[in-house]
Amino acid sequence: MDEKTKVTELVLRYKEAICTQDKEAFRALWCEQEGNTLISVTKRFEGTDRIVDDFLIGGIHASYETIDLIVDDVDVRLSTEDVAIVVFAYCTQCIRRETKEPYGIQGLETQVAIKENGEWKLAHVHYSK
Repeated sequence: MDEKTKVTELVLRYKEAICTQDKEAFRALWCEQEGNTLISVTKRFEGTDRIVDDFLIGGIHASYETIDLIVDDVDVRLSTEDVAIVVFAYCTQCIRRETKEPYGIQGLETQVAIKENGEWKLAHVHYSK
């Protein structure tokens, strides 16, 4: 399997972890280096613990009963043999936890992945609307 395919699989595991809201699966996607960052449409989360606890659990899980993250047109660019830049279109189809109403957003997402111990991991994610 080539490196671009491996990075694309990381994106698909990210999508699945968002949809299932699986805390451990989501945490396992991130590299061990300090400085991991996720920038949502409205906030910045620094460090894996904050990304998992505040973005996934405190944000997505607290707000939505269900969330389907749909990714389209995934473009993987290998910057070096150990760094990849990924850009794709996304949209979400959610059910709000409190009101049970449907909700969704769409935009572009950029991810930076690094190869750590032979495996591709996330170092940075940035959503834009």
